[in-house]
Amino acid sequence: MTNHTKMTPTDAAFVQLENPNAPMHVAGLMIFELPPKASPDFVSKLVADWKKETRIESPWNQKLVSPSRWQLAPRLKTCHDPDLEYHVRHLFLPKPGGQRELGQLVARLHSQPMDLRKLLWECVIIEGLADNKFAIYMKFHHAIVDGISANILLMNGLSDAMNDKTTAPFWIHPAPEKPFQMGPFCVPTTQAMLRTARNVFRLFSRDESLTTFRSAPWTPLNGPIGAQRRFATQSFEMHRMKAVAKTAGVSLNDVVLCLVGGTLRQYLQGITALPGSSLTAAIPMSLREKGDQSFGNSVGMIYSILGTNIADPLVRLQKIHDSTDVAKQQVLGLPQEMRTPYSLVSMLPSVIRMVAGVSGNTSPMFNAVVSNVPGGTKEKYLRGARLVNCYPANIVFPGMAVSFTFYSHAGTLNLGITACRDTVPRMQKLATDMQEALRELEQRLGLSDPGKPAEDGNNIPEAV
Repeated sequence: MTNHTKMTPTDAAFVQLENPNAPMHVAGLMIFELPPKASPDFVSKLVADWKKETRIESPWNQKLVSPSRWQLAPRLKTCHDPDLEYHVRHLFLPKPGGQRELGQLVARLHSQPMDLRKLLWECVIIEGLADNKFAIYMKFHHAIVDGISANILLMNGLSDAMNDKTTAPFWIHPAPEKPFQMGPFCVPTTQAMLRTARNVFRLFSRDESLTTFRSAPWTPLNGPIGAQRRFATQSFEMHRMKAVAKTAGVSLNDVVLCLVGGTLRQYLQGITALPGSSLTAAIPMSLREKGDQSFGNSVGMIYSILGTNIADPLVRLQKIHDSTDVAKQQVLGLPQEMRTPYSLVSMLPSVIRMVAGVSGNTSPMFNAVVSNVPGGTKEKYLRGARLVNCYPANIVFPGMAVSFTFYSHAGTLNLGITACRDTVPRMQKLATDMQEALRELEQRLGLSDPGKPAEDGNNIPEAV
């Protein structure tokens, strides 16, 4: 008898929300530096070796039983015969193979929906980058990963040792099992359920002390979207970000939100569309228990202002800190057993709007998504090739045309910005203005040696 696995409601939602203008996949763009004295056929040999490797582990071997979004309870089945000619692709950039060409290619790749009849991942090895580099674009359907589990799957496929020349492909490394949590069964008290319900209802109110679903103003970023994407990147030295956070007495996440607020303020001013009230952000928050590295989605949302209506970056940072502190208390102030239900229920209104097809045609519940995925501090290698950057590419959907995703790796904070091509022209300004936003913060805090402006190679322009 065939063994089928029923998906969790959260995982299933990403199957049910799939549509041509809003495909539900995420990706990581990894930039590698070729090892010293690498042979000219280094990348070609890597691709050939990987296509011969037919061992495959979960979740890489999972595919949908029914390849359709129109199902109430999607299920997964295991495939032991992967079509690696389809899932592993080798592409070459045209000369000169610079960041502009790479940006154009990644934008095209991220615009293409996944074939839901196949395994729920695609791997594209991109050769021909300048400066002795190559790239891997790894795409996953969001139904099988969230940001943390995607990062684990990718980093498990790399080595800590530069002299490891036999690194096996990603798909032979299984995701860890969900840890067994032994604990007493706890039935929520009536008081706990009432408190949770009260916190949920606050999200629909006009509460001056809390960022709610009624706080977001309308902007050109919050209408209908098309099928094509733009993709841009930026990177920051982690020590600069931490210095700002420490000096200001706020969290690294607060600094990230402040930079996003600063760059969106500049962008909307440039098109004379900056609203008088602050834009708001949905911020994914991990709901995983300690030690849980399993695949799948375990995430909730909190909501914060971005301070786009505040000119002074230091005042903006403090207001964001106050906003995120209240949002966190909405969750952390609840009994442990009610935090996950509250977080999941807080995401339902957005899901319902998308299913009903009204997102983008009504007032936005928030203006952008800002994710910060924790990474590692160690260098990683692929057959001696050092991982230089790892840029996340996220989902955009009707009513929310731009998404910012940060990922930390080996002393660098990497940012991937994904946007609708039709709705967000000149998107490269969002990436370049981010460095200026950081320098403004450093100057206001009196931090010495704020760092030089990023070179052109540190950000990928939008596809043209």
